[in-house]
Amino acid sequence: MFKLEKLSEHTAVDIATQMTTRSSVLGAISLGKYSIAIDSGNPLEIGQGFRKNLESYFNLPVRYLFLTHAHSDHRGGMNAFKDATLLLSQKCKENMPKSTSFSKWIIEPFVDKFVLEENNLSVEFHHVGGHSLGSSVVHVLNEGILYAGDLFFTEPINFGLPFLGFYQSNPRKTGNPEECLAAFHKFKSMKLDYIVPGHGEVVDNPQEYLDEQIEFFNSLKSFIISEIQENKTLEEIELPKIGQIEKAYQIIQTKSQKSKTLRFMDTMLNWIKKSFYEFYKESKST
Repeated sequence: MFKLEKLSEHTAVDIATQMTTRSSVLGAISLGKYSIAIDSGNPLEIGQGFRKNLESYFNLPVRYLFLTHAHSDHRGGMNAFKDATLLLSQKCKENMPKSTSFSKWIIEPFVDKFVLEENNLSVEFHHVGGHSLGSSVVHVLNEGILYAGDLFFTEPINFGLPFLGFYQSNPRKTGNPEECLAAFHKFKSMKLDYIVPGHGEVVDNPQEYLDEQIEFFNSLKSFIISEIQENKTLEEIELPKIGQIEKAYQIIQTKSQKSKTLRFMDTMLNWIKKSFYEFYKESKST
């Protein structure tokens, strides 16, 4: 736990902590004079441990805490960074729990894009939505690194299946597949060596991976729209075994507790189905 590993000269990632806690992948960027923490993990003790590890790794003070979105596994430890500037999208700020107090924080909210340039490095923060109302990503241009938050789940987490269950808190809504697709196409235009997901292992074949995600989302979109046009209810729809769904079933065959693993996957598939159905059902009616 709390083990930052090098991605590039100025970037690092902690994959280990998420594997033994209810936390997320944690990221770190050095801009020469200061560092940026990407998500805080959850709970406070995780944030504290991550900060200590980050300051030791780069031997630099943490100037910014960037939150990819408002879900608790990514922001539950944020109070460990109260003396840093909180960087987040405006939509993320609006989607935070009502109990969240920003009174003692220095906050830098942005609408679409925010850029930091230092030490001949350029770091871009983009609001993209999709997984969550305020979901944003970090692109380290010079080094081809994309910290994508929960736009992506990769194996071994959730069988690599996307999760769009909790897009907005009030009123509660599931995810936005169209925003996901727009984000994926945006990422395709970037020169990337690695994609860091919100959960799972780092992606080292980004263009191929993005093509797979685009194909998967488009196939699900076409299928769900067709089912809606046939006036099927959510309960009547059974997702086809395509793309990552087919891979997930193959993974289950290698597991010792197949029935338990199947139940978990059924839960994941139901969230995917519900998210796509609710979004395109609503789109049809407007």
